[in-house]
Amino acid sequence: MSEPLQGWHEFYFLVGTSAAALTGLMFVVVSINPDSVGRRPASGTRGFVTPTMVFFTTAFVVSALLLVPGLPQRSLAMLLMATGVGGIVYLLWTRVHHHWRHGFPDQPPTHDPEDLVFFVSLPFVSYALLWLAALGLWLDKGFGAATLAVATMLLVVTGIHNAWDLVIWMAQRRKPEKTHK
Repeated sequence: MSEPLQGWHEFYFLVGTSAAALTGLMFVVVSINPDSVGRRPASGTRGFVTPTMVFFTTAFVVSALLLVPGLPQRSLAMLLMATGVGGIVYLLWTRVHHHWRHGFPDQPPTHDPEDLVFFVSLPFVSYALLWLAALGLWLDKGFGAATLAVATMLLVVTGIHNAWDLVIWMAQRRKPEKTHK
């Protein structure tokens, strides 16, 4: 771990472990009621379900990169820059901002401010901060390490919120159990 990141080992170990565990739990949640996700239009799954997995996976990968022994700081910075740019490109590709505004064929838009924050704004901010942190590490500026921690935690917190929304959404659409008489 490079000099500006020396004191962050335990933080990234914890964040990476948490992100990996949350990714596994997402698989469990979706496998419990796959019909509710399967009935959703592909654009809805791509816009709301998959990004949550991507947020957790990004936090896991960033944490893993920080724990690689001997990785030069500039190499780390380049990988983090690519991750930040890739995250923003991914968000644009999923068109989550469009879905928030216009809804889906089977569901009108809610224009819920909370959804705007957690499905649109915070993900963009997280990936922009990830890129900014990488720039700070590349230039060997003091803000790089703390900004990277904020970006990584924002991804995890956003993922937790969105996973909870998914669980609630799935529970509301769950078919009632048939009773045998």
